[in-house]
Parts: sequence; structure tokens; C-alpha cells
Amino acid sequence: MTAFLVITWVAIVVLFLGLAAVLREVRLLRAVVGRDAGGFSGAADIELGPRFAGRVVLAADTGCPLCREVAERLTDAVLLTHEPASAWDVGLDVVSDREAWRAVSHLAPPVLMSVGADGVVRRVSLPVRAEQVDAVLDDWGVRGGAHAGSDT
Repeated sequence: MTAFLVITWVAIVVLFLGLAAVLREVRLLRAVVGRDAGGFSGAADIELGPRFAGRVVLAADTGCPLCREVAERLTDAVLLTHEPASAWDVGLDVVSDREAWRAVSHLAPPVLMSVGADGVVRRVSLPVRAEQVDAVLDDWGVRGGAHAGSDT
């Protein structure tokens, strides 16, 4: 009976230590990804390369209705996809690049990114409504990426 009690208490302590580790990871994740009115945004360790340098990039998929809405709100941006460029008819520069797509494929589209002159993503936003795109671009100081007919 004593051995059973000791093993039970050891198991409880191990479970609490595991819970503490999970809570620590959640706290660290919150520090990386902030939640604001513009959807999820934060910094990322993503390199897209010189092809996207100095541009606003939207990673999108045709199976995502929100992606199409966000793409229609942008005028001066690059649309990154894993699909053939012919699948999109939105008036943006469409780049079908599987390597660059792999760098962002772990994020749920649409993924709006501000890419620095070195091709490294500086800011990332995961808008949950198309209207949030204007606020994100304003926050980034990149007003040229928004459609002239947007409602802000």
C-alpha cells in the first residue's frame, strides 16, 4: 500500500511539472504572437528571399474565401501561393513558389507579411476579417498596399 501511495504522489508531481512546462510555453508563445484588433500579428523567423524584398506579401490559397477577400483589398502586393498563378485573377503579382510557400505553410492563410530589403519577413499578420487589412497596413506604415476603394 505504501508503494502505491508513493507512486501515486510521484505521478501527481510529474503531472504538475508537465503542466507548468506547458504553461511556460504558452506564455512564451504569447510573447511572440500578440492578439490585437488587426488579427494575430507578430514577428517571425521567415526568409522568403530577394524576390519578395521590400514588398507586402500575401500568402493565400484558392480554397480559402477570406484569402480572396483580402487579396481583393490589396493593390500593391505580391500574392504568394503554392498553386499555379493562373488560379488567381485578382490584379496582383502572383508568384507560385513552393519553397517560399513551405516557409509559411505552417501558418493558416491568409498570411499578410511585410518583407524587409533583405528578403526576411519583418512583420506578420493573420487577419480574421478582410476589413482588418487596412488597419494592419496603416500600423506597418505601408498604405500603398491597400485598395483605393477600401472603407477606411
